[in-house]
Amino acid sequence: MWKEFLSSIGIGNAKVDTIVHNPSVKRGEEVKGEVHITGGVSTQVIDEIVLLLYVQYREDKEDSDFTHHVKEVSETRLEKIGTIQAGEERKIPFSIEVSKDHPNTDSKYETFLRTTLMVSQAMDPKDEDTINVL
Repeated sequence: MWKEFLSSIGIGNAKVDTIVHNPSVKRGEEVKGEVHITGGVSTQVIDEIVLLLYVQYREDKEDSDFTHHVKEVSETRLEKIGTIQAGEERKIPFSIEVSKDHPNTDSKYETFLRTTLMVSQAMDPKDEDTINVL
């Protein structure tokens, strides 16, 4: 019972590490890799894995005090993950498409992939990886 409580507040819960096989891609290609999940100190149910591709860009806007903005450009959901046991390791393949009009990585535009484990009744573990769009 104590382990389940600690996992629900983010202590000893499942961990996620996304391994991107091709961190440099061209427009219209797919980013491919594996989501590595390591179970925490207790059994947890993973509802799904959400992979979001974001563009972070610099732009001065009259209606904002901020120059850095983030925009979600693509999403993939991996469902039916199920239960992960304490200490269990699991690898789940994924691919997410980079659109043909995606901006190239430069001093103004950066792209990153955020992976979130959607864990029932717990804090959702996250991981971020930089993607270089050519």
